[in-house]
Amino acid sequence: MNKKVSVVVTCYNHEKYIEECLRSIFAQTHQNIELIIFNDGSTDLSDEVISSTLLDSPFVETSYFSGKNRGLAFVKNDALSKITGEFLLFIDSDNFINPNHIEKLLVTLLENQADIAYCQLWDFISKKDLLRKDLEYEFSKELEGNMIDASSLVRVDTIGNIKFDENLNNKVLEDYDFWLSLIINNSAKPIFVPDTKLNYRVLDESISKRGNWDNYYNSYLYILDKYKNYISNEKNKAIKNNILMWINNYEKSEKLSKERFQLIKNYEKLESERLELIKSQEKTIQEEFKVKELMNQELLDREQKLIEIKNSSSYKLGNLQIRTAKKTIYVLKHPKLLLKIPGKIVDFFTKIHLFTKIKKAVLAKIRNNLRAKNNYINPNRVLVYVIYANNEKLHDYKIIFLKALAKLSEKTIIVVNGELIPEDQVLLSSYGQLELRENKGYDTAAFRHGILTLGKEELGKYDELLLVNDTNVGPFTDLEKTFRKMAERKVDFWGISYGEPQNDFTGYNKYGQIPVHLQSYFLVIEKSLSNYSGFFRYWENLEDTNSRNKAIGKHETVFTKHFEDLGFKHDAVSGNNDDSAMYIHPLTMLKQFDVPLIKYTAFANYNNDKFAWQGLQRKTEVPELLEYIKNETDYPITIIDSIMNEVKNKKVKEHILIIDGVENAIPQCTRYRALNKAEQLRSFGYDVWVINNSDFQMGYAEYASHIIIYRAPYSDKLAELCRLAKKYNKPVYYDIDDLVIDTKYTNLLDYTQQLSEREKIQYDSGVENYKKMLLLCDSAITTTNRLCKELQNYQEKVILNRNLASQELVEISSKNIKDYNKTTDKIKIAYFSGSITHNENFDLIKPAIVAVLSKYKNVELHLVGHLNIPRELNQFKQQIVANDYVDWKELPALISQMDINLAPLVDTIFNQAKSEIKWLEAALVAVPTIASNVGGFSEMIEDNKTGVLVGKNQWFEKLESLILQPEKRQRIAISAYEYVLKNCMTLKSDDEMIREIEVIANGESL
Repeated sequence: MNKKVSVVVTCYNHEKYIEECLRSIFAQTHQNIELIIFNDGSTDLSDEVISSTLLDSPFVETSYFSGKNRGLAFVKNDALSKITGEFLLFIDSDNFINPNHIEKLLVTLLENQADIAYCQLWDFISKKDLLRKDLEYEFSKELEGNMIDASSLVRVDTIGNIKFDENLNNKVLEDYDFWLSLIINNSAKPIFVPDTKLNYRVLDESISKRGNWDNYYNSYLYILDKYKNYISNEKNKAIKNNILMWINNYEKSEKLSKERFQLIKNYEKLESERLELIKSQEKTIQEEFKVKELMNQELLDREQKLIEIKNSSSYKLGNLQIRTAKKTIYVLKHPKLLLKIPGKIVDFFTKIHLFTKIKKAVLAKIRNNLRAKNNYINPNRVLVYVIYANNEKLHDYKIIFLKALAKLSEKTIIVVNGELIPEDQVLLSSYGQLELRENKGYDTAAFRHGILTLGKEELGKYDELLLVNDTNVGPFTDLEKTFRKMAERKVDFWGISYGEPQNDFTGYNKYGQIPVHLQSYFLVIEKSLSNYSGFFRYWENLEDTNSRNKAIGKHETVFTKHFEDLGFKHDAVSGNNDDSAMYIHPLTMLKQFDVPLIKYTAFANYNNDKFAWQGLQRKTEVPELLEYIKNETDYPITIIDSIMNEVKNKKVKEHILIIDGVENAIPQCTRYRALNKAEQLRSFGYDVWVINNSDFQMGYAEYASHIIIYRAPYSDKLAELCRLAKKYNKPVYYDIDDLVIDTKYTNLLDYTQQLSEREKIQYDSGVENYKKMLLLCDSAITTTNRLCKELQNYQEKVILNRNLASQELVEISSKNIKDYNKTTDKIKIAYFSGSITHNENFDLIKPAIVAVLSKYKNVELHLVGHLNIPRELNQFKQQIVANDYVDWKELPALISQMDINLAPLVDTIFNQAKSEIKWLEAALVAVPTIASNVGGFSEMIEDNKTGVLVGKNQWFEKLESLILQPEKRQRIAISAYEYVLKNCMTLKSDDEMIREIEVIANGESL
């Protein structure tokens, strides 16, 4: 059993777990694996961990794709288009598998002629199963709640045209929908595998991140609605009864739930009494106000308690007595299991309860009453100012902004993330209370530190709380004027600007999407909010913001909606939220929207090209902004000049960027011309990024020292890249390993001459786009001397960079070196066809092959790959072995079984440019090659020493000589083996490309 399994690992911000996941795949007993990793826009160190770990991959077919965050549905659909295995297994990067996991799934699937093999989930920390015990497949049970985890083995043929529903992207249950679609539409047969389990990691942070149960409930109903025509009325009724049963069991068994409902009833009673008091008007207006005030506080406290109970760990994890309820609670803890849905039911029940209606009606009135007490006229303020320091002198703009804010504040707390020099410690202490802390948690943790340092009682003494960080430059107008303007709006909290709604790129936002939110660099909290008990508790409970995404996802993009949902009002100084205005249109914001400050990073967009590097077409406002500051404000222009000098001379680590236009569509091309090239460059100490052309964004190239575009067709984006690169002295090389850059070459191919008119037009269009892209670049990189000569008709400078063997290929080959101690009368000659254009080359040796097979019955011809077997060979069926195209990691083992490797090439200009890969790969396993004296073969093979070179009419004579002389075969093979190990490996291969890179890196020339 050597079935090929495509294993796809999806990763988003799992730097802690991805290595364990990958190494568990490396260790599988079933080794015929195609491993594909998708890094879906991780912002932590996942990329570095993946790249370093993959160096140890034992699999010949290992692909790594990294791009912007798109969501699981899009990533998995991308995977479906790339896999080449007979079976597919998705694995989340926070989980891992046992060594025989894939083998167990595969064996059970094949033995039962099934299409999907699934298993139990094992909580390896708590040492218990996560799914119910009765997991034997039944369609009815699958409808009521999914039993098939996302990490299940599926037969690829069964998938057909089925895709993941992208309407469920960034929601939930996309895997459940996928399995149902296979079962219902493609008659897939699932089978439960009891003797293996998936090691499932339960992450605490996923609970809060995915706590919006609306997604699960609504997605479940959406999915069921898709398949309603396939579900009987009886089954529909069963599903509804199942939902009601979960509600009933949950409410009966949950002790805290009783307390919760009692609180809700009390809430209703209090509201009813309050309304009666208002209607009766039995007391004076003054008395009524006092009663309302007391009642409002009681309602607030109770409402907060309800929220705390709903979100508390005891509520979610409490001791349950009924077995069914235990399952419900566990689902609430582990959102991935919410395919079963019942966890959503509690929230759904709450939504239809009178509590929701009361909450909406009451909170607005309550907040209005409390807001009326705010001191907007002459408030006393407390400032929490956050500064980042790295033990260097603080920039003056930070001190100026602090000074302006401290002037408005009764008390100032300065929280420093990092280390201060003694001089700055003294300076900052003159403005207020100085708090030094370790640089972790970003400004979110520093704000929290400042608020907790103040304490609830001290905070209650102030009318306004200012939360401001050091990324602001200014003020350029009177801050008092800004505060007066916002005081007139009478809100509970306000900021300078709003952030735009978007998909949750952080992975931590509890709402699933990023809503409109006040940006956290400058917030003012009025007493109506700061005195609210839930405000202080919010900061007490805000923990672990130790990554940028956590800080943004847990706080900045949550804070506004969190308190808005509790009835608090907010506003912003700027009425312009569009197009990231604070960063792209700073002058407009200053002049037209009364914004008193400029974000430090806005100065970095100092010319139009800075936007172009971001893939944007915008006109910079920075030059006019500088003039405006100089002529229309009293802000020290020397400080602005210092900022501009800093952003223009920012030190950033450079890298070499390789853009792969083939994108593994032809695996050999991507390996030799992108991945192996990267390995060669890295062996000389260069940092190298390899990006698929379809994933390329301009930002990847801004800090590239060199750019290599491999076999990518013309596009406007790449044309813009070449324009920018030329302007900023970044050399752009076009790497091409074939003469597919002009139809005058490709028209000579037998393959193209057999195309239909329509197919030929399409093919030629691709060729012309390669040429167009080649001409836009500064120079070319290629693989053979003849290619160099031809490419000089298109580029003045052409650099030779031969195809080299990767460390992985060398290692695999070393385990499959031909054993010449084993002898047999049978002689195996083999032709490995690299592509569909190679039939004409086999025709060249066909007469010699016919003659050899006729004369020597002990000779066996092996044909591998894309090849139409000629009719002339039908008489030798007993001597011919045909193999399908072989994965490159399996190729060394197959080649090593041969005695002679055949490498014919028709002598055309196109073939004269071909490289010597066939000889190289055979030499690595000590198998001799007989090749046409054409192209890369003639350049690299020393005749009768490292191979045998053949003229057009010498094939029978020289092939017969090799057949009859086993000692000659062995001598040539060993000599070739020793040569390629010394001269044809990626590590430290110092060739024209390396010397070109080094010359430019040393600043000697371009």
